[in-house]
Amino acid sequence: MKRLLGFFLVALLACISPQLAACAEVNSVYPVLDSGRRGLGVHGWLDNDKVVFYSELGAKAHEGPSILDGGYYVWDIAAGKLNKDPSLEGAAKLCVQGDYVTFLRKAPTDEKKWLVVTRVKGLETVTPLVNAEWFNRFSCRYYEQKPQWDRGHASLPLLEEHGSLFFKDSRENNPIMFFPPTSEKGVPLPIGTRQVWHNLVQYAPFKNAYLLYPIAYIDPGTGKEDPIGPWPKGKPVPMWWLTPDGKVTTEHIPYMPFMRGGSRGFYPTRAGIFITSHKTDDLGKPGDAGGYLAQASSVEKLITGLLENVSVSPDRCQVAFLYDPYDTLYGKDRLNRINVKIINFCQEVYHAR
Repeated sequence: MKRLLGFFLVALLACISPQLAACAEVNSVYPVLDSGRRGLGVHGWLDNDKVVFYSELGAKAHEGPSILDGGYYVWDIAAGKLNKDPSLEGAAKLCVQGDYVTFLRKAPTDEKKWLVVTRVKGLETVTPLVNAEWFNRFSCRYYEQKPQWDRGHASLPLLEEHGSLFFKDSRENNPIMFFPPTSEKGVPLPIGTRQVWHNLVQYAPFKNAYLLYPIAYIDPGTGKEDPIGPWPKGKPVPMWWLTPDGKVTTEHIPYMPFMRGGSRGFYPTRAGIFITSHKTDDLGKPGDAGGYLAQASSVEKLITGLLENVSVSPDRCQVAFLYDPYDTLYGKDRLNRINVKIINFCQEVYHAR
């Protein structure tokens, strides 16, 4: 009897432990809303309340493989409306930055050729695609002539008025180079090319700065590099802010147990740094995986599950993402619950204690 009682006590302690979020529901202080629609990709925000994502529903098993209601949807969060946008049918590489939208579409007379469709405040222009690599993801702009920032595949254009970055030969931890607009002279940054992946750099309009974060720990004294993924226990994680004048400031996020494995993402919001973790326990067991908010010296879990395709609203109040509960093995039941959700950091929810 004592042994049985001891077992139940251990189980109870495991389920109330803050490190085992899979056992307990997370009560977020911020509202979490569900679109009610299965998502396959979040593509950006038309304004602070309208997010665009791609969705499709699979047919029932006995009907054979097919796609139902596939297309791009606009979720008006403030109005509580979700509508399919037929004008985006056939669009590829959709990029949305407020009222500036670009996407690719096959030429009607030649399927081997692509056209660039540009919409600015609803007005649409169509031009031939010259080079798919001449693209700026921060402004959604395609270029018809080779841009100044193009120094090879390791180039990262910032907003046109801010210049560009160059990640020279990432086999060595060389300094990332910052090139001001119209300048051919690069300025070395105190951040190495082995520490940051250029496709993960984020822009925060409210700070007029870019957020760079590390994918691997490199000892500042010895230069020894840890494998990508696990972060050494007890070591804070540096966040680097780059302003358009080339200055870099550093803030730190305290180490948390979920950093011991799995991939992570960091996204600047009004409330702090939103963190995603893929540190699961096992198949169908989310464990530490989920969304967290880092504020000053604290990190709080907001939601449990796998979060992908995170997109932050222009005012940095809301984050939209694909949400996979990851609470069962991969199958129809879980597939049908991989929806688009948002968290609103400019509102708070009261939870009774």
